[in-house]
Amino acid sequence: MKVKIALLAMLALFIGGSGLATAQLEENSVHFSVLGGYIFPTNKSLLDNGPAILGGLGYNFDRNWGVELLGTFAPSLDNDGPAHTHRGRLWKRGNQGNADVSMARLSAVYHIDTSSNFVPYLSLGVGGQWIKRDAYADYNSIAAAAALGFKYFFNDTVALRVEASDTYGFRRRDYNTTDPVTRGRLHAPVLAAGLTFQFGGAPKIGDEDKDGVNDNLDKCPGTPSGYTVDANGCPVTVTINLLINFDFNKAIVKPEYYTEVQKLAEYLNSHPLSKTVVEGHTDGRGNDGYNLKLSQKRADAVRDSLVDQFNIDPSRVESIGYGKSRPIADNATEAGRAENRRVVGVISGQDTGK
Repeated sequence: MKVKIALLAMLALFIGGSGLATAQLEENSVHFSVLGGYIFPTNKSLLDNGPAILGGLGYNFDRNWGVELLGTFAPSLDNDGPAHTHRGRLWKRGNQGNADVSMARLSAVYHIDTSSNFVPYLSLGVGGQWIKRDAYADYNSIAAAAALGFKYFFNDTVALRVEASDTYGFRRRDYNTTDPVTRGRLHAPVLAAGLTFQFGGAPKIGDEDKDGVNDNLDKCPGTPSGYTVDANGCPVTVTINLLINFDFNKAIVKPEYYTEVQKLAEYLNSHPLSKTVVEGHTDGRGNDGYNLKLSQKRADAVRDSLVDQFNIDPSRVESIGYGKSRPIADNATEAGRAENRRVVGVISGQDTGK
């Protein structure tokens, strides 16, 4: 009784070791399984149904594919069949002793869905069968095996495992009995359930900025909390080009261009958790320092218009002048220079992905 209590306590410790939400099958992990089950030999094997124990050792190359060596042992199955003579003894119809059945399979395992704690799987493989009988000649054969089941991970170490398998021996052996159609081939379905223990696996990779992209894949570490990000962990941005013309050497937004600023304001109002950076750009003519200052003044003017004319919270708007450092067209042509003289609102934040 004390032994049972100790085993249950150890199991509870394993199961309670970590949260269910993060318990999953891991790549590069080793699995050891212990199961109890029931074997259902077909009639031509001359064996009755009976209990079986199973043990297996496996390795997962990734989160879907793995390989496993699993053994099954069913001891002392009733061995009933027709009357016959074996080892110089006449065995009458009825109880003719027992038989021990051993089976092993080496299988490729495919885990169908590894996105949660519940992991269904399918396995196919080859192996062997060995039957040691009291009343018939022993039987050994190469066999094919298939299994369908699932694992339910309580935590990163322990999973419930349930499976239905079938093992089919290729060898057909005739026995000298009063029933000439009796054959010794073993066809043995097994239903089993038990525990799988997972060891090793890929190292846990963190997500320091909590944006949903692991640090090893995050190309934009340190993203502010709550921002919508893409697959690289970089904030999702929306760009709005503002068609605003400034007078020569001036940085004043004329009232006729308020409708352009309004486009940016309306987007910010419809996405209240987002922020914007107003970028000012110039064409390639003139001094670098002069262009940088002028582009900053024009970006500031649009920012002030957003705040003063459209009541956008100042904390949501930043302005940066880039001068002529970021052209988008050819500065050798008038049309290209006109494209480069631009003001852009670049929006990012928690709800820009909507």
